[in-house]
Amino acid sequence: MKQFNAMQYLAIDIANHYGLGKLNYEDRIEWVKTNEKYLEDFQDQAEEPILYYKAVKALRDVQSGKPIGHTVALDASNSGLQIMSALMRCKKGASLTGIIDPDNRVDGYTLITERVNAKLDNNLNIPRKKAKEATMTAFYGSTAVPERIFGDNVDVFYEVLEEECAGAWELNQILIQSWNKKALSHSWYLPDGHYAYCPVMQTVSKRATLSDWDCTPVMEYKENMALKFGLSNSANAIHSIDGYLLRTLVRRCNYKPKLIKNARQALIDSTDEFNTDNVLNKRWFKTKMADIADLKTITNKANELDKELKDELVRIFDMVLSHEPFDVICIHDSFATHPNHCNQLRFHYKEILAEISDSTIIDDICNQLYGDEDTIGKGESISQYIRNSNYAIS
Repeated sequence: MKQFNAMQYLAIDIANHYGLGKLNYEDRIEWVKTNEKYLEDFQDQAEEPILYYKAVKALRDVQSGKPIGHTVALDASNSGLQIMSALMRCKKGASLTGIIDPDNRVDGYTLITERVNAKLDNNLNIPRKKAKEATMTAFYGSTAVPERIFGDNVDVFYEVLEEECAGAWELNQILIQSWNKKALSHSWYLPDGHYAYCPVMQTVSKRATLSDWDCTPVMEYKENMALKFGLSNSANAIHSIDGYLLRTLVRRCNYKPKLIKNARQALIDSTDEFNTDNVLNKRWFKTKMADIADLKTITNKANELDKELKDELVRIFDMVLSHEPFDVICIHDSFATHPNHCNQLRFHYKEILAEISDSTIIDDICNQLYGDEDTIGKGESISQYIRNSNYAIS
């Protein structure tokens, strides 16, 4: 992984807010160097003028020798498609999201837009903004938005998605088809024990009689009732994994040293008293994802844990303890921290994504939704590419 110093991350932050976030890191840094004396003059031209000003001010404070509390925000590249492609180990789809090519900041939405326009008639040209809207919503089950944008050419759009993002598109269909028409809710557990509960809600209209005012208005409200067919399982399942990734990232960045060290030592000193009923073993065998959320159980029940799980936990603890704890601000797929810690933030994000790719999290979620024990066909492991990537978040 390419590493940068704190001043370079401030430059990256400035360039991002100016609107150059799709450039390679080196080009963003070079733009700031070239325009360093006149950065304030570019504020009105920036995509995010207030955030741009804030980042430039942080740079000026550092240049004046003042300490700063400024945070640099790094965004995931096409987060939904990125996670789905990683889950399915789809190298082609993953290449659109910054986790295959380590040398270039790829813009998946631009590439998809170009592929679609190349297949359309010459007199048609769909802008990137519209194609992005269609792509984002399509991968969460929407048909209305793609049809509105592409009209009679919507089949061309779907054809491109199947060609360029085959794994993610297949997973989208699997999750959509998991809908239970008799269920009042759909729910599943994540590897850290979090429970995703999604009630099925329908909008109901009812006419009310207000005798004192001699009127009968129509009221609309949500009611928990079964729905013959719904599309939300795809979005909800992927968002739940997105949330799990976020929680895991925070645990590994802003950790409590004493608790982590105690848990690690307990694993090192543990004997082999394997217990099938241990909740961490159960989660491990279902998801193949070692999680450090329950440090108390890891410490107190280390003897009961599966050996492979112990080894994986020690590996994770060693990565965590290699740096000091630091705060992370998370807003969906945007992760912000002090520029001194951006290298560690990027490292943990791609590491967790690689672990998720090698895991069976999505198989376990589908088993809970479908009520079976089938596995999903995936590609060969791409975790080595993810671990070597530079633009998973940028």
